[in-house]
Amino acid sequence: MKQLLNMSIIFFGLAWLWLIADDPEWYWLFVILIAGVIVPELLFPPKKKSKSKKSKEKSKATTNRKKATTTKRNLSDKELIYANLKDLNGYEFERLIAMYYKDKGYEPHIVGGSGDHEVDIILTDPKEKYKIAVQCKHWKSRNVGNNVILRLSAGKKVHKCLDAWCITTSNYTKSAMEAAEGLNIRLLNGLHVQDKIGSWQKRKLKEYK
Repeated sequence: MKQLLNMSIIFFGLAWLWLIADDPEWYWLFVILIAGVIVPELLFPPKKKSKSKKSKEKSKATTNRKKATTTKRNLSDKELIYANLKDLNGYEFERLIAMYYKDKGYEPHIVGGSGDHEVDIILTDPKEKYKIAVQCKHWKSRNVGNNVILRLSAGKKVHKCLDAWCITTSNYTKSAMEAAEGLNIRLLNGLHVQDKIGSWQKRKLKEYK
């Protein structure tokens, strides 16, 4: 449709030039030049360049990396102890947190799945036997917002837990901290994780040697 419109404009333009042309020879030379440059481009528009093989491979590699971060790898407990916190994916971080609190005497249950209601782990207190809803966020730079805290508060009620904790490798926004204070939710940030979990990993490594 666009090509037809362009052809129509050129046709009427040439017709108008014919009416005002003083020298027909120069007119036809002008017509030939226009036809040689514009008409082939209209009739045979350049094809869109397809992605190069290198670009396709790069795109495929990026997709595979994204899949790898969300895939549940079969790392053993020992491998998790040896692993760097930064190298873990979300599921592995949940497992490590569960292992840590199990070592502290808690009874952990990893919830997971689409219906977890923002609760990744449910811990049972070793003494009082009450349940704690735990949300784990393995984020490198993005801070946890108040939307996560509000959903965790709702998830705590759904899972009939008495308490709720949020554990992240990053930090929290101001609104998240305000929401957590009002809802009595305990917040553990990256510094706490590195200090407590990191120290525990080092101690466990000595036990494995």
